[in-house]
Amino acid sequence: MTTELPNPNTKKPAAAYADTPPLDDELAWLRACTSDPGFESSREFLLRQAALLDRLALQGAVMPLVLAALGAADRLVVHDIEHRGLSLRGHDLFASDDHQAYVREEYRAWLVAQIH
Repeated sequence: MTTELPNPNTKKPAAAYADTPPLDDELAWLRACTSDPGFESSREFLLRQAALLDRLALQGAVMPLVLAALGAADRLVVHDIEHRGLSLRGHDLFASDDHQAYVREEYRAWLVAQIH
């Protein structure tokens, strides 16, 4: 992983997920977190789960995987509305595609914060 990440247009999945950890690493992290009761409702877990499912859906676009990615994106948006004061109107988050773009933006921001 590089020390500086570009500020890509995160609505484009390839740009949003550039220089991200391998899928296997993210899956291992998510599995490890499930042993910590309650962590599955943490923002970091929801964000990384949504990003992982989005990345997998982009690779295969199999309907159950796409639906899982959409559901995970929705759960992150609901979490952020309830716990971070996210405004759907303020972020133009009206459709599922908007929720996926939000996941990509938030994951990119989280990833950049991890290396600084």
